[in-house]
Amino acid sequence: MNMNNLDETNLQQAVYLDQSALMAFMNPQDPYYAKARTMFLDLDDLDRKLITTNYVIFDTHQWLRNKFGFQQAQFFLETMEQAVQKGTLTLISGCSEFEQESKRLLVDCPDLQLSLTEAITAVVMITYQIKRIFTFNPSYSFLPKLDSSIKVMPSVW
Repeated sequence: MNMNNLDETNLQQAVYLDQSALMAFMNPQDPYYAKARTMFLDLDDLDRKLITTNYVIFDTHQWLRNKFGFQQAQFFLETMEQAVQKGTLTLISGCSEFEQESKRLLVDCPDLQLSLTEAITAVVMITYQIKRIFTFNPSYSFLPKLDSSIKVMPSVW
């Protein structure tokens, strides 16, 4: 997948997608399925650009392959590629700097008890000044503590 040119001004209005939002949207048995579908439609109606990382895409692809089969996982990849090409989705590639900064966040903030995935999401959001995250992971409630302008959507906790 290709990464769109990162336009800093658009990123502040963009919504970061984490894996829990994608999983809820694609799994009718997920308890947040209806909420995820509504949120995605609302974001589309508001013409919100979406943004995520290749880490989220890789993990979601594996989850889909394991839960629903290879065909579904491949369809997901094709859909994400089309969204990137249309400019609806911006994909940020991982890099060693993100990974090192994420490890440092784990060491510096042990009270948050973050996973490496949660830490890398925080690093990407702060680095690119992304102010909104669409997630059903309650662990992301720490983000406004790192940057008070970050909004966690939906607020389900």
